[in-house]
Amino acid sequence: MSKEILEQLEFEKSKRKILEQTKVIKKPESEAKDNPSKYAWEYELEFYRKSKRKDRFYAFGAICGILALVITLLFNGNDIWRFLMQF
Repeated sequence: MSKEILEQLEFEKSKRKILEQTKVIKKPESEAKDNPSKYAWEYELEFYRKSKRKDRFYAFGAICGILALVITLLFNGNDIWRFLMQF
């Protein structure tokens, strides 16, 4: 298993342990959909995961853009250079 998955499992274990200690019992998923109230840390966790995915998406897009520029310059470098030298 990857390190990230192990960290998430450990986090979920500690979360359950804290909830058991405070006598807060989480409702089943079917009831949770009917009752939209959540704890603040659940919203924070969702926000953190979404922002993490968004950051990965932006990094992937930036890498793809840079690679596209490099490939374009490699394949069309002579044509671009001749065009620029006309001015």
